[in-house]
Amino acid sequence: MSNKTKTQNFERGAVILLASAIIVKIIGAIFKIPLQRLIGDIGFGYFSSAYDLFLPIYTLSMAGLPIAVSRLTAACVAENRFKDTKNTLRIAKKAFLVTGLTGFIIMLGATYFYAKYTTDNNTDAKYVAVCVLMVAPTVLFCCLMSAYRGYYEGLRNMYPTAISDVIEALGKLILGFSFAYIILKITGKVAYAAAGALSGITVGTIAALLYLSLRHKIKGDTITEYSLCANQETRTSKQILKALIVIAVPIALSSIASNVTLFIDAFMVKLQLKNVMENSFDFVRDMYINSVNDYNASAQNLGRDVLTASNMPTFLYGIRGEAYVFYNLIPTLTGTFGIGSVPFLTTVWVAKDKSAIKKTIETIIRTTAVIALPAGIGMASIAPEIMGLIYDGVAPVEIGGPLLRMLGIAAVFAGLSVPMTNMLQAIGKPILPVRNIAIGASLKIIVNLLLVGRPEINIMGAPIGTLVCYVFIFVSNTLCLIKYTGTKINFYAVLVKPAIAAICCGVSAFLLSLLLSKLEVSTVITVVLCIAVAGVVYLSVIFAIKTLSKEDVQGFPKGEKIAEILEKLHLIR
Repeated sequence: MSNKTKTQNFERGAVILLASAIIVKIIGAIFKIPLQRLIGDIGFGYFSSAYDLFLPIYTLSMAGLPIAVSRLTAACVAENRFKDTKNTLRIAKKAFLVTGLTGFIIMLGATYFYAKYTTDNNTDAKYVAVCVLMVAPTVLFCCLMSAYRGYYEGLRNMYPTAISDVIEALGKLILGFSFAYIILKITGKVAYAAAGALSGITVGTIAALLYLSLRHKIKGDTITEYSLCANQETRTSKQILKALIVIAVPIALSSIASNVTLFIDAFMVKLQLKNVMENSFDFVRDMYINSVNDYNASAQNLGRDVLTASNMPTFLYGIRGEAYVFYNLIPTLTGTFGIGSVPFLTTVWVAKDKSAIKKTIETIIRTTAVIALPAGIGMASIAPEIMGLIYDGVAPVEIGGPLLRMLGIAAVFAGLSVPMTNMLQAIGKPILPVRNIAIGASLKIIVNLLLVGRPEINIMGAPIGTLVCYVFIFVSNTLCLIKYTGTKINFYAVLVKPAIAAICCGVSAFLLSLLLSKLEVSTVITVVLCIAVAGVVYLSVIFAIKTLSKEDVQGFPKGEKIAEILEKLHLIR
């Protein structure tokens, strides 16, 4: 194998995936933010309804195999079984075709029942069904391209995954928004425009799959002919397939952790809100009177339907979807560390190197915490300002602000729990996070049942349930990781220190936002100043209490030079 691939240690690989994830999220924001302005809150409700069904099915269909391929590939390379490595990709592609087709068929089969179950309005059900059908093929194409992603991640080469992610996002942005704009102009229906936007996601995955396939044919995988000739094939195709399945099935179930709350909300929230509106529409309307009046005035000017008891659930669900765009940033970003951790932790786990296992686990947790804690707490501290800056109308601020505030805290625990799940998978304990996720999901369902159906709480009950769910998953996964690795984690260094810095960051942003609000400073300037000041405060505290070690910094690109400078300034330990 080439040296280039070998030099991608955990930190370097994580930076590559993190950079691509940030780019993808920026592109996603560029896509979803103007999309909301184009199709409005109700149109975004249709978009969210379809996407929230698609995402868990997509995750269940393809999430297990990429990590399984990555783990199996990393183990083969660590044991110099390069023929088995090659065969892993070949078999994975066939397995992905089967799971992709299965997920696609499940998605099609679920469309009618999902649309009818979540609403008793036939027109609304038709619109939801059309949106689901437009995004359903994405499951198949994502599964196929994820075989390549898992393979290269196992080889510690994160570039193919990163580049294909960006290609997929660009396709979604350019084609998805274009389709939505054209369809809205032709039909005047925001639901059909939402369906057009979702079809762009499908086209983007096709483009990413073509890139990965062509790249593999042209550049190969850095495994040389000498390496192949130097060792004998030790496993049959059936043995490799069995190993993939044994690893993949529980991983697939546990990989829905980051989306389990979406799945629950997709089937519960709109139906519960429908029941609320049948009995308490006037109460809820008066509760959000400013938002309702603002939306109705805008709808009348554009010739769209005003808010009634029948479409109020879709409206509120759309606001929740707008807040989830920001919430989902954090587990998506920290998920890159989880994906990147699998081959590295697997390698030291196979070698039974206890000191390396402890160091790897603490590095992953600390790196995740350094990002998740300030992002989530900072988001919660200026949630109304963020929603007001990005989205049009009163509703995103009045309704979406409190939702995002709660989701910001939930995102911290969701962001921390994802890498914990991946680390348990890397050490061969994939069943444990499945159990923990199942219990967390049950808690989420209970909280939803208790709160969303209460008129005075309504949509706010959904993020409260999300918070309860991920607090449990994080705590239980952490305890399992400690028990089964035998590692005594230094929580003060890896979690408490980043938490202290993050709280200082959040408090400074919140207090500054209050001051700027009294001074009637514009939303744009308020958000920019709050983020800038919070960032300075966070970094200052991080370095003041020496959260990062020299080894942490050295692992990043150009880290040797940066570490040398920071060490001279006594900013790292």
